[in-house]
Amino acid sequence: MLVVNPKPLLVAVLAAAAVGSMGCAGLRLGTRDRTDLNQIASPLRHSLAHFQWRAPLVASTDLESHPRNRVTPVVDGERGLIYVGGLDHGIHALRVDDGLAIWRFQTLGAVEGSMVLDRGELFVGCNDGALYVLDALTGALHWRFATNAEVVRAPIVTADTVFLINADDTVFAVNRGTGEQRWRYHREAPGGITASGHAGLLSERGKLFCGFSDGTVVAIDPGDGTASWERDTAADAEESDATEAHRVIDVDTTPVLLDGSLFVASQSTGLYSLDPDGGGVRWRLDWMTAVSSLATDGRHLYATSSTLGLVKVDPADGSVLWARDYGAGAMQVMDAGNGLLMVPSASQALWLVRARDGEVLEGVGRGGVTGMPVRVGSWFFFGTNLGALQAYRLTTE
Repeated sequence: MLVVNPKPLLVAVLAAAAVGSMGCAGLRLGTRDRTDLNQIASPLRHSLAHFQWRAPLVASTDLESHPRNRVTPVVDGERGLIYVGGLDHGIHALRVDDGLAIWRFQTLGAVEGSMVLDRGELFVGCNDGALYVLDALTGALHWRFATNAEVVRAPIVTADTVFLINADDTVFAVNRGTGEQRWRYHREAPGGITASGHAGLLSERGKLFCGFSDGTVVAIDPGDGTASWERDTAADAEESDATEAHRVIDVDTTPVLLDGSLFVASQSTGLYSLDPDGGGVRWRLDWMTAVSSLATDGRHLYATSSTLGLVKVDPADGSVLWARDYGAGAMQVMDAGNGLLMVPSASQALWLVRARDGEVLEGVGRGGVTGMPVRVGSWFFFGTNLGALQAYRLTTE
C-alpha cells in the first residue's frame, strides 16, 4: 500500500489560495464575512450567468432563522418541467421556461433529497424517512416506501428495482412496480461522535458501492444484498490520545469510479484510491481529512473538505494540482462542463469556478446555496436557502 503525503506541496498551494483575491469588490477567498457576500445578486466579473426567473417555494415567514435547503432539482426535457423539493413539505413541478407552478404534492416532511426521473416516474426521498414515487406528469402517487430515517441521497433506479440508502446506514432494494422490499443491508453505527450526513450509492461493474458511518466501504451484490467485499478504513486511524469514541471515522462521501479506481474518503483517515474488484488500497492521502464530498470531470478528482477547501487531485497518484478555500459552507462541487465547476456555499453563494486553476469567475444566489445545481444545455437551476428555485442561462468564456 502506498501512502502519499505531499504536505509541503499542500502547504504551498493553500498559502497561495489564502492570499489570492476574487478580483472584485475587495472580497478575498476564504472570507467569512457573511453579510457582504449574501448581498451578491449579480455576476462578479465575467457575466457568465444571466438571470432568467425565480420561483418562491415557501413563504419567507415560514423559514427558520438560518435555513439549509439541500434540494437538488431535476429537469424533465420531454415534458418541459422541472421538479424540486421544498422545506414546505412539498414536491413541486414547475415549467422550465418561466417557473410557472404546474402541480404540488404534499409530503409528511421537508423534501431535501436528490430526485431521479425515469420513464415518466419521479423518485423522491424525504426527511419523513420515505421514498415517494410519483407520476411525473400529474404528481399522482404510485407508491410510498417507508424507512426509519431520512432519505436524502439519490436512489439508483433500474427497470425492475429501486436501490436507496437512508441516514440509518441501511441500504434497501425495492420492487419498482409494487414498492415491496426485496432485501436490506444494514450496518450498526459506531459509538461516540459521528459526522452529519452520509454517503450515497454508486452502481458500477455490477455492484453497489457505499461508505458507512463505522468507516467501512462495502461492495454490495444488487441481487441479494450480500457484501462482495468490505474495506475498514477505521483500522487505518493512527494511535493517539483520543479515545475510540472521539474519533470521527465516517465515510460520508458517495464513491466515485474514475480510471479504473474507486475513490472514497474517511473523515479521519483520508482520501483513498481502491481496487473496485477487491477493495485493496492503491494509494491514500492520510492528511486529507474532513472530506464531505467527491466529484469528477472525467479526468480529475475533486474533494471538498471543511479544513482544506476544494482540492483538485490527480487520480493516478494522488498529487495535488491546486487547493482553494471558497468560504464557510462550501462543501460540494459539480462539474458544469466547458471547463467550469459549480461550488455551492451555504453561507455565501453559488460560485462558478474555473476548473484549471480554481479561480472564482462569478457568484449567484443571494442567501446562500446548500443543495447542488443542475445544468441542462445552457441553463442551470438551483434552490437557495431563502426557499426559492432560480434559473440562469450560462454563457462560456
